[in-house]
Amino acid sequence: MADPDTPSDSARDPAALRRAAEAARAAHAPGQPPPPTSAASLALRFGGEFGAAVLVGAGLGFGVDYWLRTGPWGLVIGLCLGFATGVVNVVRLARATSAAAPPSNED
Repeated sequence: MADPDTPSDSARDPAALRRAAEAARAAHAPGQPPPPTSAASLALRFGGEFGAAVLVGAGLGFGVDYWLRTGPWGLVIGLCLGFATGVVNVVRLARATSAAAPPSNED
């Protein structure tokens, strides 16, 4: 009887191992988010993308105001740019999520 800890001949073959690794990499393409596991995780990801963009825009706008002493204008412009960036990020994420797990056409 064979020892279960001893690798089989196919596991010792570097070419077979390389093919298996390439197949695993191809199964999950980089840049594509994994399909959502629940609606809550998807909602948190959408909210996080949008909220982070708005906070970064506001922080940069506030920093420009502090540095140039321009009053609230840098903050207002930073919030507007952060909001626009957040919308773009959410739309991009929605498209990628929809492509990864298309909705069913059941009536």
